[in-house]
Amino acid sequence: MISHSKRRRIAPNMPWGGALIILLLILSAWINQSFIHSSPPKRIASTTPSKASFPYMVTPGPLNTPSLPFKIGESSGILWNLNTHQLLWKLHPHQPGPLASTTKLMTFYLIWHHLALNQVVRVGPQAAATTGSDIYMAVGEHYTVHQLLYALMLASANNAAVALAEKMSGTRAQFVAAMNRQARQFGMNGTHYADPDGLSPKSTGTAWDLSIIVQQDLRIPLFRKIVDTRVASLPHNPVVRNLNSLLFLDPSVTGVKTGWTTQAGFNLVFTATRNVNGRPVTLLGVILHGQHGFPPENQDAEKILQWGFHRLRVNQTHFNPGV
Repeated sequence: MISHSKRRRIAPNMPWGGALIILLLILSAWINQSFIHSSPPKRIASTTPSKASFPYMVTPGPLNTPSLPFKIGESSGILWNLNTHQLLWKLHPHQPGPLASTTKLMTFYLIWHHLALNQVVRVGPQAAATTGSDIYMAVGEHYTVHQLLYALMLASANNAAVALAEKMSGTRAQFVAAMNRQARQFGMNGTHYADPDGLSPKSTGTAWDLSIIVQQDLRIPLFRKIVDTRVASLPHNPVVRNLNSLLFLDPSVTGVKTGWTTQAGFNLVFTATRNVNGRPVTLLGVILHGQHGFPPENQDAEKILQWGFHRLRVNQTHFNPGV
């Protein structure tokens, strides 16, 4: 830009040049004002990552992985190295079955992406009447979305799931439709949701698909914080304890979610971070449809983690699953 003093020196000797400069300055100012007051272009936000985000899940066919050197009480499972996106172990990973409360992993994802954390949720009669795992919740009470997300993941509160679903979509049915659309977009082809909480045995999925949605959730800092919280306090609920008892047994465990119904048995999605050859490594495991309770299932999760971390240490390099 030319300063005013410089323009004054030029103008006496170059009247036409000075006039041209002034005209250009006026035109430039007019154009700038037009841009400032015009409507900005609309941005279409996308919350769905491209398929390139899942290079290790593009090929859902058989992958060569070793068998566990011990027996477990679950009929399906999977173990990933999240640092390298490598599949370390699988057991019938595409076998569908009832999800129970691991359904709430999708509920969390949708709520976080569509509602502001400080939005107030008024509890309706359908949410208040939802039974099973829950927090104290009466018709007409108010909670923030942030508070209900803690209830959803710590207490596995079915009533919180319904309240959030109604807040986002108006009805449970519309929310379930959104769940299934998102599942299709993520390539969760073995999953079908029938409710936001997992009480229905018709909410079914696979260990493979659960590992997809939980890895999407783990991208959210609030999710990582909540699932690694052992005890919290909420309105009308001074003590809300995390139902994931594995958190209390192993300091390396950082989450994630339990689930149980009569039809589903005992389901567990878990993560743990430990040092492997001087570097932190995070493993993600899913084991589904145990029949003997969470203490035995926690023991199976611990054995799987020990085996996975030991294998990585012994190999000294990233494990190559082979395709």
